Amino acid sequence: MNINRLSGHRIDHIKKNHFYHFLEDLAKEIREAGLTELEYDLSGIATTYDALIDYFKQGVADPERDRVYLQLVGHALQLSDRCTLAVHRTKEMPYYTSQSKTVRRESLHTYRLQLEVFAEGTRSLTGSEEMQQLATTHDKQLSSLFTDLWTQGTWDAATAAEADALLLSPTITRADQCTVVSAVTLSLLRMFDPSKLLFLCDAYYHPETMVSIRALVGIVICCYCWGDRIGYYSEAKARLELLSEDPMFGDQVCEVILQFIRSTDTEEVDRKMREEIIPELMKNPKLRRMPNINKEEPNADDINPDWEQWMHESGLEESMREITEWQMEGVDVNMSTFSQLKRYPFFYTISNWFRPFDAWQADMLGIIGTPGTGNVIADTILQSAYMCDSDKYSFCYAIREIPQAQREAMMSQLDEQNRALKESADMPDLKRISKQTTQSILRQYVQNLYRFFKLFTNAQEFDNPFNHVVLGVMRSNPLYPLVVEPDCLFKLIGLNIKLKRYLRAVECFIRLEGHHPERMEATQLQQFGLCYQKMKMYDDAIEAYTKADLMKPDSYWTIHHLAQCHRAIGNYGKALEYYETAETMKPDNLSLTYHVSELLYELGEYEEALPRLHKLDYHHPEALKSLRLLAECSFMDEQGAQATKYYERMMAEHTDELTATDWRHAAYNYWLQGQRDDCFRCMARAEELHASEPYDEEQYAAPPTFADTVYSDSRLLESLGARKDELAYLYDAYYRTNK
Repeated sequence: MNINRLSGHRIDHIKKNHFYHFLEDLAKEIREAGLTELEYDLSGIATTYDALIDYFKQGVADPERDRVYLQLVGHALQLSDRCTLAVHRTKEMPYYTSQSKTVRRESLHTYRLQLEVFAEGTRSLTGSEEMQQLATTHDKQLSSLFTDLWTQGTWDAATAAEADALLLSPTITRADQCTVVSAVTLSLLRMFDPSKLLFLCDAYYHPETMVSIRALVGIVICCYCWGDRIGYYSEAKARLELLSEDPMFGDQVCEVILQFIRSTDTEEVDRKMREEIIPELMKNPKLRRMPNINKEEPNADDINPDWEQWMHESGLEESMREITEWQMEGVDVNMSTFSQLKRYPFFYTISNWFRPFDAWQADMLGIIGTPGTGNVIADTILQSAYMCDSDKYSFCYAIREIPQAQREAMMSQLDEQNRALKESADMPDLKRISKQTTQSILRQYVQNLYRFFKLFTNAQEFDNPFNHVVLGVMRSNPLYPLVVEPDCLFKLIGLNIKLKRYLRAVECFIRLEGHHPERMEATQLQQFGLCYQKMKMYDDAIEAYTKADLMKPDSYWTIHHLAQCHRAIGNYGKALEYYETAETMKPDNLSLTYHVSELLYELGEYEEALPRLHKLDYHHPEALKSLRLLAECSFMDEQGAQATKYYERMMAEHTDELTATDWRHAAYNYWLQGQRDDCFRCMARAEELHASEPYDEEQYAAPPTFADTVYSDSRLLESLGARKDELAYLYDAYYRTNK
């Protein structure tokens, strides 16, 4: 739940620099809520601000004025958040309220000692009962610590020091430290606290990559959610500026944002997996039986020669290739598989959604056995880089439901796969999937977060950070200078175009053009224009394409897209120029030939269109589109006999594909040739199809009748030589004949 929204218009006063109004509104709400513990702090802020304003009125030079003002606003905002939580949490955040009331509050020092005892126990205990008891106790302690950290208010100096000691302890396990970092991140998402942001900045330099990556993601989330507040806290602002000077930090921030953007495609991938790929494969009868694999001869090939052909014909090869490509790109392909497996009691505890996969979790000990003993399932899951931690837990709980015999068979298959992966360790793609790289750790963690904010029972109480990060970076965000670096913008542009998020790509282009105009080369201008074109903003697209054409003349791609845009806005003359230029570049491209013919038709230059249409008909006589245009141009050019030939070909070869307009124009052509019976036969077929033909809703309030349509064609027929006095009888003659 966004605390700014709950604070109402009070936050708007800060944005407008109306600090007195903010203090007055806050004081009123504190009084009405009876929050006496906040009144003293607020009165101190008000007194100090009064003195600052008095000095300002007297014209006293005060070099510390701005610094003091920022401190006062920052402190007041924290009081405002505490007030908002106290007033609204019971109604708006019942889950948070219940958890904060029931959690066992311990000092972070006490929690640190407990986690260190657990870590020592994992290295010394050997008995299964002792290990199970140790793991069970640790699960409760870790859950309590997580909830304590998540529901805490702002830290004082002593609490911040104890949190740092948790982070720096050489004994505590990596998994526990990761969970601590996630708890602080979740707490920051609820309410901003500069001390917690500083904690994450320290955690970013942790020697364990998993801890560092989680801290990095927390920093990005905090900056996107609270970017407009961080500037009021000088130490936090200075620390972020120092971090931003590290080139690696800038690169990693960009990767975090890219991974958050990739998450926006998860629902589409999920839909495609459920509705297209899996049903398509399952309905294929060949998937119900595997092809025979001949292993009778010791030296024979393991794979049947028909295997590859079966893979190709069944569609499995293409689907598996697509899934593999998604995995390589960091797309989440497991959401549909595991979303239904988040109903185990394990997922009722909030901390478990953020806990790295840990074989020392009590249930996991019973399912996959003691860590480090060569257990096939444990080793396979722990080493997997394409399943996030949340899904690994789901997978293990699903295994528990499988009968022992099937579980042993699965373990045997996993063992074989492990050996195959080791034997193929030199294959780059397998390395990328199986190796735990920094990028794969980041991907898994973001997928963990995505599942929590989508699937957790009480997720509606949390302000979803994906909404903030994906929407784009604001100038108030401390990370803004990093995001507008050209290399980062290029990556963001490429991914947004790939995901068809053209508006976001345009925003990135505008930033690139504003901050680094020298990097807007022809390629970037082409992409810029394409994004506008996809959004149907054709004038803007033409402007971008024209700049690209000036920078890199004679580019077929640019000229072709300029032609498309001019045509889209009805500028047929200009579109024709560009299409003809493109046609000279690629004279064998019959698609261009067709488009030129269409434009000539639109411009009424039927005679000029006919040679191109004859060429198209020669190469592709089976194509209805070019045949239809050939008949229309012949008809409009008053070449009746030729038009009759083509209309009759259409009736013979494409009768079920013809529209009411096709039949009606064929009828008119017969009328002009004096073939009345053929005319009325075609009109009858046109009337049958008339109801399904679209009409101009701006011109007609209701679909016009067939008689209305024939009457409206009178001008066309008159222009083609029909006698005006005959046209008045055309429909009646047809109607009487048909009746």
